[in-house]
Amino acid sequence: MYKTYQQQIVEYGMKILNSQHVAGTSGNISARIGDENALAISPSGVPYDVMKPQDVPIVDLSGRLIYGELKPSIEWKMHTRIYQEYPSIRAVIHTHSVYTTALSLIRTPLAGITETLLLIGETIPVAEYANAGSEKLAENVVKALRNSKAVILANHGLVCTAESLESAFKMCEIVERNAKIFTIALSTGKPIHAIPKEEAKAAVKWLKENYGQR
Repeated sequence: MYKTYQQQIVEYGMKILNSQHVAGTSGNISARIGDENALAISPSGVPYDVMKPQDVPIVDLSGRLIYGELKPSIEWKMHTRIYQEYPSIRAVIHTHSVYTTALSLIRTPLAGITETLLLIGETIPVAEYANAGSEKLAENVVKALRNSKAVILANHGLVCTAESLESAFKMCEIVERNAKIFTIALSTGKPIHAIPKEEAKAAVKWLKENYGQR
């Protein structure tokens, strides 16, 4: 039963590595397992390009190892707290994407600069800084996710949450692309114009009703 989830962690580990959202062993990934209070999560300190499905530990929502031999990511507290607070979330990807992390250094949220970003949240907030792996970081992230599916971690990186790893990965791609666009715009020294709130709401409604194959 766990093998499918373990394989997905390995697959998306390679995706975030090959897309340069992470380097070395940075970042982490998890997927909630069916109706169980358990998740598959990337192991601590194992490079993505050598990680095997059997290396991926399964932990319960208290972080207790229930299957496998390797220790979970040091960010297991953040992952488990997210699943505890938001049962509809089924996947979490944490990256150290370059442009998003750059914005985190100046505590700059991404607020409605493109329509694609609006589908993730009216604003992608910046969670207050706390040490990696700490309970405080988990608390800050959970708080910041109240009105957005993604959150920028101060001096750290990005967390994206979704109903699947596929959707969470696409979200990471969208946020990082928008962070790059925003950074380029900032470099001009000219004012940044976000989409006006009323138009933003209308755009999100229209996209949800019309975009894609239905």
